[in-house]
Amino acid sequence: MSENIHMKKKLTGLLFPAFLLASSFCAEAAIEDQSATLSISGTAVADTDALCSISAQASAVYLRGDISNLINLGEVSNNMTFVPLSIQGNEECFAQMKEGRFSYRFVGIADSVEGKALANASEGDSAAQGVAIGLFDKQGHPVDINQDYIIPSRNNGVQGIGFQVVKLDGKVATAGTIHGVLTINVERL
Repeated sequence: MSENIHMKKKLTGLLFPAFLLASSFCAEAAIEDQSATLSISGTAVADTDALCSISAQASAVYLRGDISNLINLGEVSNNMTFVPLSIQGNEECFAQMKEGRFSYRFVGIADSVEGKALANASEGDSAAQGVAIGLFDKQGHPVDINQDYIIPSRNNGVQGIGFQVVKLDGKVATAGTIHGVLTINVERL
């Protein structure tokens, strides 16, 4: 009888790891990755007296848009994902920021239709077509990529950039993946 109990313990000991492995496999098989990237780093230095750096409260943004309800490129946002930005630095940095001598500039690959939004870099059969990633100020007004600036201010509340999937003019929007990489520069005016 003790052999029977000992055999049951061995069998249980073998089955338990097998169940863990099976449940781990099922959990991983059900996961579908949806990735997006926003990588921001750097410093802005014109002289050693004004030391400034930019930071964002997010390093990645996940966007979702229903192709039947997308806004057109150039329209005011109705459902943006907003990423707050801030400039940190010494007193000279803040003095120059108060004088309006800094701006955020948003750089990336522009859409091929109007050149105003971040192009969808997803490729292949699963890529969304006829769409881009629109950029917006905190009020939801469009910001043109590679052109427009947002001037930061310590007295102007939260500042940053908003993102929303937008339909490109003259194109048919199709469902699929969306990906883009944006660089945010601090420029001295």
